[in-house]
Amino acid sequence: MFWKLVREPFRRPRSRRRALWAVLAIALGTAVAAAMLSVSLDVGDRIGSEMRSLGANIVITPAADSLPVEIGGIDYRPVSEGAYLSQSSLPKLKQIFWGNNIIAFAPYLYVPARVQAASASVSTTLVGTWFDYPLAIEKDVTFRTGIQALNPTWEFEGAPPPEIEQNSDDGTVKAVVGRSLAAKLGVGLGDTVALALPSDPSSGEPFPRSLRVAGILTTGGAEEDQVFAPLGTVQEWASLPDKVRTVQLSALIKPEDELSRKGPQRMTPAEYDRWYCSPYISSILHQIGEALPGTSSRAVRQVAETQGNVLGKLGFLMGLLALVAVVAASLSISSLASLTVLERREEIGLMKALGGGNGMVAGFFLMEMAVQGLCGGLLGFAVGQYLAQAVGQMVFGTTVEIHWLVLPAMLLVALTVSFAGAIPPVLRAVREDPARVLRSA
Repeated sequence: MFWKLVREPFRRPRSRRRALWAVLAIALGTAVAAAMLSVSLDVGDRIGSEMRSLGANIVITPAADSLPVEIGGIDYRPVSEGAYLSQSSLPKLKQIFWGNNIIAFAPYLYVPARVQAASASVSTTLVGTWFDYPLAIEKDVTFRTGIQALNPTWEFEGAPPPEIEQNSDDGTVKAVVGRSLAAKLGVGLGDTVALALPSDPSSGEPFPRSLRVAGILTTGGAEEDQVFAPLGTVQEWASLPDKVRTVQLSALIKPEDELSRKGPQRMTPAEYDRWYCSPYISSILHQIGEALPGTSSRAVRQVAETQGNVLGKLGFLMGLLALVAVVAASLSISSLASLTVLERREEIGLMKALGGGNGMVAGFFLMEMAVQGLCGGLLGFAVGQYLAQAVGQMVFGTTVEIHWLVLPAMLLVALTVSFAGAIPPVLRAVREDPARVLRSA
């Protein structure tokens, strides 16, 4: 009998129209919520990846390193001073808990040098690094990384970075010269420059080493006054095997919130676990310190905060739009449910007069709203996916994948909207006095 009473209103033309409007209202609210959630899940990660163009957001140095002495892009610190990191320990960076969020990193070894071309002799910094290096993480697992992946906006003119890792057929070392330095030396692609390092013998040739210009680098920064060469070659020339001065790293991070600013020392065990298992910049720095003891990791605050602010504001905007749509749908449901209760006062009075309790009356209306909510949730999810594609294409210029985990979330939202809108009218229905209702009928 209960289910027959639940089905009965859907057979009446006026009730069917009202139910259809309720389904459409719920579908509209859940469609906006589904679209915003899908866009946030998909485009949020892509925006984080696109913001890698800002460069590294983490810098790793030895904990006992000396202060750098850099003027005009030239590192004047003696090679023998300061501490170094071990190159052989760098694969551990991809083995931390959030290793998959580490998009790229590159080690740097800075050596003061003097380069000479036909028209000029200039003091500079020789930088040993990876251009596009296949780093072995585990057995049969390779991770390609280097300055090209770390800084996608840097412009390389000349040979592709993977080719620069290999010497020329005649054994000449290939190098990338910053555009500003190339202009001072008057050299271009294919030219050869002579090089002198502090570790070279004082007798004999003043410039005993040579480099072939395989690339010209444009960055808009101090790198344009430097010379970049394969890390292994610079380590050999500087007599620093397996040593690097610093590592720059780019990681996908979660915007900072109250928990991340609290500090692990003041967290409860539950808060610490949640913080450790979230990709905050602070938790990633902590895990790097665990993987590489004796190192000091710091965030490049301008880059990290910019990434966090953009992602945080995007999430807030999406959440606000979804909340407004859901609240509007709930208000619409409340109005429609109020009309339904007013129209069916006689049925409510008769049901209570025949012994129906408040729970039965409330369950009768709530079950009706649940059916409408589930129908609206399914329709809203389908419409929301098309809306998410439109938003992704028009606003972000990208497609949005269908996330099936959004479906149960939207069904739950639809049921919540239905019940939230129906509760005030249902409470009025259960308070109806059956005698008064039947006398006025």
